[in-house]
Amino acid sequence: MKEIVKILSFFILFPVLIYVIVFSISKYILHKRKKSLGIAADVTTLFLYLSVSLVYSIIFSENIGFILVVSSILIATIITYFDWRSKKEIEVIPLLRKIWRLFFLLLCVFYGFLWLFGVIRYVLRYIS
Repeated sequence: MKEIVKILSFFILFPVLIYVIVFSISKYILHKRKKSLGIAADVTTLFLYLSVSLVYSIIFSENIGFILVVSSILIATIITYFDWRSKKEIEVIPLLRKIWRLFFLLLCVFYGFLWLFGVIRYVLRYIS
């Protein structure tokens, strides 16, 4: 059981590895690059939610899990509203896919900024 927790903790800290592993496996099975990219992004998004929250709490000693969930719901509501306004009929599966992929992109950017900020902060503390 401890090994499973260690493996999950490692993948939560480094969700890029999950992306690469899932992409490689799905590319091998499906032989379709575009579909494999989508599957890897979908799986990695869940790990990014956990990772962004964890890295933020490590750097700033504050928990943003609740804020992350509330802001995600707000963004999903706004996207749903604009989708409904433009199409008048909501297609649920494509809308959910669009929202989930947007969260993937936003969380990747936020994760990258957090890591960059953390590394710069560590280097500056080490120097001074």
